[in-house]
Amino acid sequence: MTKLFKHADHQADIAAGGRVLPGNIPQSAFEAVCRPLEQAQVLPPKAYTDPDFYRFEVEKVLMHSWLPAGRADQVRNPGDYFTWRRFGETAIIVRGGDGAIHAFSAACRHRGYPVASGAGNCGKRGFTCPYHGWRYRVDGSLAAAPYMQEGFDPADWALPRFGVEVWQGFIFVNFDRDAAPLSPQLTTLDEAIAPFNTAALKCSTMRTKPWVGNWKATLDNFTEAYHQPFVHPTTFEPWAPARKGIYDAVDGPYNLFWLPSKDGDDIHTVWDPMPGLEGRYRNSFIVVNVFPLFHALIDPSCWVVLDMDPTGPDGLIARWDVLVTEEVFNRPTFEAERDHLTELLVPTWNEDEHACAQVGLGQGSRFAEQGQYSWMERSVHQFHRWMAERYCAQDPA
Repeated sequence: MTKLFKHADHQADIAAGGRVLPGNIPQSAFEAVCRPLEQAQVLPPKAYTDPDFYRFEVEKVLMHSWLPAGRADQVRNPGDYFTWRRFGETAIIVRGGDGAIHAFSAACRHRGYPVASGAGNCGKRGFTCPYHGWRYRVDGSLAAAPYMQEGFDPADWALPRFGVEVWQGFIFVNFDRDAAPLSPQLTTLDEAIAPFNTAALKCSTMRTKPWVGNWKATLDNFTEAYHQPFVHPTTFEPWAPARKGIYDAVDGPYNLFWLPSKDGDDIHTVWDPMPGLEGRYRNSFIVVNVFPLFHALIDPSCWVVLDMDPTGPDGLIARWDVLVTEEVFNRPTFEAERDHLTELLVPTWNEDEHACAQVGLGQGSRFAEQGQYSWMERSVHQFHRWMAERYCAQDPA
């Protein structure tokens, strides 16, 4: 029988001088996550609850990761922009005259006043700080700074630029401009979701609310079907039984699993299935996560995407968007149909939120230890391993 690593073993590692990460979590606890699924342990409870570890996670991992920020059609025309805020930083996302999408800090290089807010079109003049009139071009470079002394060079005062990519129509931002590109890491996932022509879909917001629970615990919850018979016995489980889940092997920063319908029939959907879908694309739900913060539940007619804005170790703002074909989006009945889908899903979301809040209570126990994975949590293990590898690679100072 495989020997499990126990809490006491990790504490012994600390006593023996082993490497310790913020929150007084020994690195060996994360190394246990990285073992093969059958021997691995889930992330340590304090990785979800400890404020010091959360700050470490934000600064050392999340600020260097590709984060979903919006859809490319939000900046369809040159000068179109919107602002996006994560982890205390506000970014301006704007389409330039050359068609490229740029992302840079909104904080004026003079004294920090945000040079833009909300969304709109900045025109050819770009962004002007309302405080002292410093004006920036759509690529973030400084065009003018009134009443500055001789020798001041605007070329030295551009707004800090961030990495930006468009994947499947989704805009991803990375505060670290030196990060490896995202899209080349998702080519296998691209093949799996190609029938949906996702880049052409139209987006509409379904619901936004504060959510009780750690962001990782929330993604964990939406990354497996193991909990369905117990948390969703009368809501989601009858549609697609957990026991039928198929968890794909992956080769990048993502996971994907399929939930076939109970009898193998086509999934019942609010809208007609998208054109060209056949076989498993019609009779299964698909769950896709791009690490660390992108989540989508896909049925044959739409994508339901969860946007998570972590506010601390125990909470986030959750926004659900639905992506549909342009034909569906332009129907006069679309908003009523969208609201009907929302009403169908809210009971399941409420059950999920309660479960995440309860997990947080348990993880805060002095006696909480790392558990072991079920085969139904293969995708959770894929996510945890990705996170654990990045925790261990960081200098905790």
